[in-house]
Amino acid sequence: MTIRKKPSKEHEKKKESRDTALLKGTEELLGMGIDLENLEATAESVARLAAVDPPSVEAERALACWLGFAELPESAQLLMAMETQAVDKELKREIRRSLFRLEQRGIAIPSLQAKPAGAALSRGMDQGYLSAVDARGDQVAWFVREESSGDFFVLSGVIDERGGLAEADAGRVARSAFRDLLERTRSRFGLRMLPADAAWCDRLLHEAYKHSTQRRNPGVSRFPTYRMEISHQIPPSMEPPIRTLLAEEVAAGRHALLDSSARLLEEKELSTWILDASWIEPHRQSFADAAESPLVLNRYQKEERQDRALREAATAIFAGEARQVWARRLEAMAYYFHLDMRPEPARRALAVSDALANNDPQAAGSLPFSLALTRRSLETAAALERRREEEKGPSLIVKPAER
Repeated sequence: MTIRKKPSKEHEKKKESRDTALLKGTEELLGMGIDLENLEATAESVARLAAVDPPSVEAERALACWLGFAELPESAQLLMAMETQAVDKELKREIRRSLFRLEQRGIAIPSLQAKPAGAALSRGMDQGYLSAVDARGDQVAWFVREESSGDFFVLSGVIDERGGLAEADAGRVARSAFRDLLERTRSRFGLRMLPADAAWCDRLLHEAYKHSTQRRNPGVSRFPTYRMEISHQIPPSMEPPIRTLLAEEVAAGRHALLDSSARLLEEKELSTWILDASWIEPHRQSFADAAESPLVLNRYQKEERQDRALREAATAIFAGEARQVWARRLEAMAYYFHLDMRPEPARRALAVSDALANNDPQAAGSLPFSLALTRRSLETAAALERRREEEKGPSLIVKPAER
């Protein structure tokens, strides 16, 4: 006969506190689309959790608790990686509790002194590559890990500025073939991949996956598994490198950079950039009317009317979603220009990015860059409309006035 000692009040209080924390963390993760109660214990599920950025310590504790019941080597590896970053005492205790449970179930636990599989990124050996942002707002990012064999593991992704990760792929490339991969990417897709900060590229891909609207895309859905080849740890938060590199220079020359900001559109990467058609459409007719109105008496009045229509359109457009979208796009291009050793466009792009992100809508819409981009977009829309009309050909219907 076994006599069980009645739990003390202190023990009961601790148990209640832990249960409350785990429930809170579970609910927070559910709000992010992670249903721990119904999540199947598979390697893919563990990979998915490895890519999650928990919103609180309680959410991290809930993840650690779940991993303790997922009897997989991957669970042990992720727990070990979490322990190396854990600061909170209760989180560490939850991790160790889960590791003990896995060990009791026969899962091998790597030594604390040994480097766990998929440990934190070795920044000295890693490489990053970035393309320019194209006219659609897409940018390609690569994270390249050098393996013990000397070959490379390449994790790549196409990042949509509003839709997150649009495509993803990964594979191993022989060291001797890596340069050929860069050349093929340039010749086949027109993408110049420039060497960039590896940790930043890893962070970009991770954040893009978190906000992806295309999780059903096969490549995107496999992204967590791909990244598990590199690390089980979440990339640390970091300031965009371009801000560390150029912030002081841009602040010192801000006014001159903004005054000359329309020159950005002369850069070859920006030569086809225009605003979304949905943003332009509400202003297209008023801009056309300003140029064609029979009430205009001379060329100067026509230009004045067009300029007024242009300012009104730019102010309205950059009072909405366009401000933040283009602030992010130009920040990305500032870094690309810097990597390409083009300091003046880099400073201009960062200055405009800051102005769009921080100024009021009226100021954002009156920037030389905003006005020039709006004009180009309106004129492009007008040219397309004329081309459509020309392609229709003459009408076969004879109107009464034409008889």
